Amino acid sequence: MAPYEGQCHCGATAWTVEIPEEKHILCHCGACKILGGGEFTLNQIIPKSNFHLTKGDLKVYSYKGDSGNSVDCYMCPNCAASPYHHQQVMGPNTIVVRTGLLKGSEKWGKPAAEIYDKFRPSWLPQTGDASFELTPPS
Repeated sequence: MAPYEGQCHCGATAWTVEIPEEKHILCHCGACKILGGGEFTLNQIIPKSNFHLTKGDLKVYSYKGDSGNSVDCYMCPNCAASPYHHQQVMGPNTIVVRTGLLKGSEKWGKPAAEIYDKFRPSWLPQTGDASFELTPPS
């Protein structure tokens, strides 16, 4: 599992991430749309130990997720690029990394799945191999 490198827009923060599988998961939830400034974000759920901040510091913005539990978004304190977030409902050792911020991830191909697809705009075609109205069944 080769590490991928990422950095924020201003260059103040950088990180490496070990990705078990080169697959994006598109998320169409309202929080991702607002925080990412687009119709979806590209993500993957990974062990927190696979993320390594190599430059700078991150600040935390927290909000209440659909589960009622806190979601902590980690971002550059200067430009607000967000390399990952932690959904507390997933437990302490799992994070959701923003795969779209990793160098080389544009070559991964078609996304594996789309979540919160019920919020996908009608003009945007489904691109993931799988689609879930909200989240995949547990």
